[in-house]
Amino acid sequence: MKKKFRWKEILMLQAVFFIYSISSVVLKFASGKELFSLEFILLYGVDVMILGVYALLWQQVIKKFELSVAYANKAVTLLWALGWSIFLFHEQITVWKGAGIFLVMIGIFILNGEEEKSQ
Repeated sequence: MKKKFRWKEILMLQAVFFIYSISSVVLKFASGKELFSLEFILLYGVDVMILGVYALLWQQVIKKFELSVAYANKAVTLLWALGWSIFLFHEQITVWKGAGIFLVMIGIFILNGEEEKSQ
């Protein structure tokens, strides 16, 4: 049941992982709040909703990809986390962190390219 996937489907997959990465941002904000305060509980509620949306979209996306390919693409959340850490939290990114994420991204491109060739 292999079928050729298009760029639209790959972009949808990446959008799902973007939504998933927002969960880590919400949890980072929640970690700065007092345990069981109203803000803490609200942020965790928002996180549960984000993860619910992610789960529903993930189920739709894996219909279009082999699970091994879809799951390997989940590593793109590292790239989103890097962006969030720079722009929202003003964290320092080392050369080694950048190199590691670069290698992961190269692996994703290779995997997607090989999958497309095999179909």
